[in-house]
Amino acid sequence: MFQCDIREFGAVGDGVTLCTESIQRAIDAAGEHGGRVILTEGRYLTGMLRMCSGVELHLESDAVLLGSTNGYDFPEIDTEFWDTRYAPRFNRRCMIYGEGLRDIAITGRGVIDCQGHAYVERIPDGWGMWTTRRNTTVSPARMVFFIGCENVLVEDVTMREPAAGWSYWVCDCSFVHFHRIKIVGALDYPNADGIHINCCRDVTVSDCFLQCGDDTIIVRAYTSPLKKPTPCERVAVTNCTLISHSSAIRIGWYNDWQMRNCVFSNLVMADCRCGISLVLPEVPVDPGKRGSDQGDTPTFVENLRFDNIVIDRCYTRPIIVDVGKTALLKEIRGLAFSGICSGSNLPPRFVGRPDKPLRDITLSDCRFDVSEQHTRSSDGSVLTRTSQPESPTFLYVDGLELNNTRFSVS
Repeated sequence: MFQCDIREFGAVGDGVTLCTESIQRAIDAAGEHGGRVILTEGRYLTGMLRMCSGVELHLESDAVLLGSTNGYDFPEIDTEFWDTRYAPRFNRRCMIYGEGLRDIAITGRGVIDCQGHAYVERIPDGWGMWTTRRNTTVSPARMVFFIGCENVLVEDVTMREPAAGWSYWVCDCSFVHFHRIKIVGALDYPNADGIHINCCRDVTVSDCFLQCGDDTIIVRAYTSPLKKPTPCERVAVTNCTLISHSSAIRIGWYNDWQMRNCVFSNLVMADCRCGISLVLPEVPVDPGKRGSDQGDTPTFVENLRFDNIVIDRCYTRPIIVDVGKTALLKEIRGLAFSGICSGSNLPPRFVGRPDKPLRDITLSDCRFDVSEQHTRSSDGSVLTRTSQPESPTFLYVDGLELNNTRFSVS
């Protein structure tokens, strides 16, 4: 295998010298042959890097790829490969980028430190469970962003402090594998999401530890940036720990397209605002108020399976499926939940619409314990969510099946 040590291209691992150009030269050289770019002992400061087909970016255990604290070191992506007008949050900056590539990988037991503290500031009262807010719009909104790529592997790497942006966004990619990775983010950072899987096919997320201030795993079919509508399908998430101050798993958002045939199993969730969320929010009817990642396609969700999941310290609902009145919707059907054991402040909620009922909802061998919950944020303050006792909600559901499922309210 052709190998490139970034130090041979001028990179200095002192954590101060900006090494973007040196690392990029190593990636380009490996791209000519297909091979491995190696980061060894040191802290290598960088701005945006562009991956090449056939390249493995390998971080050895004593190596740190250090994101710059100057947002201008991450220039806006200029491309015709996708429609950049519809970049989420209207932000086209990222740390590691690849478009239309094959056979790419980020591996090794080293660390990608995004230095997210530089892009947030404390706020006195907080917002929900967050005690910080973004202090600039000039920041990398996605740490790793691959679009239109095939055969993608991210393995063993630890990512720290995603910079008030998403840790990974894979969009319109196929054969993607996240294996044994860690995301260690501050729980009080907003928009510091984990793994966004958008309009992808044949994706696995396995044996991972994900701690994020925002949603940890997201499955969407936001099609506006793409040349044509593309479904998100055949996603398998298994054997993971998910810690979040938002949703541990989130399915869909504003007018996403098709999401189908996905499995989520053997998971532990903790300290989350919501365990499993499939909420289609109200869509602004005023074109001038269009959301930054708002689609234009009716949503269709089919055949999602959630099995053997523990949800500990959930501060609203362990499961919520809710359809907004103005959301474009074709149908939601075939949702199955089995072996769910949760402790939450509110019970599950399943609400369709009179014109679009949820279809074929099954809960088997589940236990939902509802009581007052407490936790601590990363700054040590106590967060408490209290509510009046409430019954589980099933409204506008066609084909509901409850098997050996218990709801306990105290």
